[in-house]
Amino acid sequence: MLDLVDSNPVDFERYGVYTFRTSTDDGLVYARSFIVLKNGYGIVRFTRLHEFAGFKNYKPITSDAEGKLYHICGMLNYVLVDHGKEFGVKHVFMITADMLQKYFDAYAYEKKSDGSFRTKETICKCISAVTHFMANLSWKYGGQVAVKRAELYRDHFYYDKQGRKKREAIPAFQVNGIPEEKKIFRELPTKAFEILIPMAFRYARDIAFGMCVQAFTGLRAGEVCNMRQESSPLGSGLTITRIDGVIVDIKIDITKEIKIREDDAEVAEIKREREQHVHPLFREAFCEAYEKHKEYLRGVTFDKDYSPMFVNENGDAMSYESYRTRFKALINDHFRPYLIKSNDPELRLYGQLLYENELGTHCLRHWYTQQIVLQGGGIEEVQYWRGDRNPQSAFEYLQNKGDLNIELQKGTERFLEIITTRWEEPEDD
Repeated sequence: MLDLVDSNPVDFERYGVYTFRTSTDDGLVYARSFIVLKNGYGIVRFTRLHEFAGFKNYKPITSDAEGKLYHICGMLNYVLVDHGKEFGVKHVFMITADMLQKYFDAYAYEKKSDGSFRTKETICKCISAVTHFMANLSWKYGGQVAVKRAELYRDHFYYDKQGRKKREAIPAFQVNGIPEEKKIFRELPTKAFEILIPMAFRYARDIAFGMCVQAFTGLRAGEVCNMRQESSPLGSGLTITRIDGVIVDIKIDITKEIKIREDDAEVAEIKREREQHVHPLFREAFCEAYEKHKEYLRGVTFDKDYSPMFVNENGDAMSYESYRTRFKALINDHFRPYLIKSNDPELRLYGQLLYENELGTHCLRHWYTQQIVLQGGGIEEVQYWRGDRNPQSAFEYLQNKGDLNIELQKGTERFLEIITTRWEEPEDD
């Protein structure tokens, strides 16, 4: 008999997700997540409920259902713990479709900690994960489970491009959510960018090159943290190809997430594993920034068994959280105060915006994409240079091309000048 939950759960015990990370003998990093019961003292017991988050005949070892488990735990806590007496249920087998509908409605109307509501995408992911979980339980235990598959899914028929009739099972739940757009402040005017990068090489040497990698290749901050040095025993993380002294290609290897520090601590996630090439517009500036970073690495200690590209104060691979914290300090302690004192009214206005909005590392990927669009890149080109699977992001940038408030830069000389500029502090008033 499957060991699911206590038939009489204690009020202070709630469902949660426990995840641990490990690696194969070859260094390939992967995670495993479980649904647990825990109280204020820690984990009370492990369950086997994670086994019903999804069934696949084959899945990569790096695949993990952690995100789905959080949605499932939310439902279990709502139905069995918070409203168990009201619904008259003590066991997961007793959950009905009506109870699930009540949970989805509550989830859609519940405000997050920042006062905003969940987006349509998040709500649909929750419905899909929970519905799949209950369907798997029903398939495994049949009549013991109150809810039936016919109550969970409805058949949707459509025709493919070849005119063939297809059937798709979709969740049979519907909620009325409060429209909420995910708002992220990511604007970075080029004249502000030209100040930020040299400033980073003075005040944040450990992440300055990482910022250039983001701005010149479009890598996300977490992907930057997974970079290895050229000489890494784990395989070169960066390859620069020159022909007759001319740079013809620069590629960054993030084809898989591998163990990059001895303590197995999580560094960051690679959202899309790939070989990322540096756009020709930025090759010379990229190499100049890289030379500055190599000079920095010669003065710090790092674990040569892994040779990460970006290291923390202990010499280990820098985590995403550390990278983000260092970026935030640079913005708040140096960049924003300098803009506020600027004689340029546009820079002063932008500095004021930074008091009202938090500027995250994603602004560099956003700036990079704008540069490609303004150089005339189409959907396929923008998608390729961003390293996206889906062309939707490229399409959105092209749709908004006329609204880009950014100067068009031609050639590589200006970007090279940005890197080689010796940053000077503003004179005191």
